[in-house]
Amino acid sequence: MPRRRRTRSPSLAKQPPALRHVIEAARLECPRGHAQALLEFTTLALRKVPSRGIFDPGARGDHDLFAAIEAVADAHLRFSEARAAARAALDAADLDLERRDAIERAALQVQSVSDTAYFYVGLAFGLAATTIYRAGNS
Repeated sequence: MPRRRRTRSPSLAKQPPALRHVIEAARLECPRGHAQALLEFTTLALRKVPSRGIFDPGARGDHDLFAAIEAVADAHLRFSEARAAARAALDAADLDLERRDAIERAALQVQSVSDTAYFYVGLAFGLAATTIYRAGNS
């Protein structure tokens, strides 16, 4: 497993005005850490999109990108904590290996479908916001 790097916090002031507005709204409306995660994910996207286009969570071979995403999720969304709690619950169930594997496979499938759905919702909201922003500046 690749070593995770701690991300440097980007500056909100360096973001385009429309993104600053959305991130500041997230800071006021969303749970603690979510606005900072959004800022770091947006900075990552602005850096990656010109060279690779759209982000597809089903794509393989993007280990550095996945490591960056997990580092932000760990830092601001308590991802490691959630993963540890799931692992502890499986350990506490004291199941045989076959049952444990079946539960883990099912949970991964549910998570995969959920992640894909939320990815496309996020993409749709981003595209809608871009369309509205551009229409308002025409």
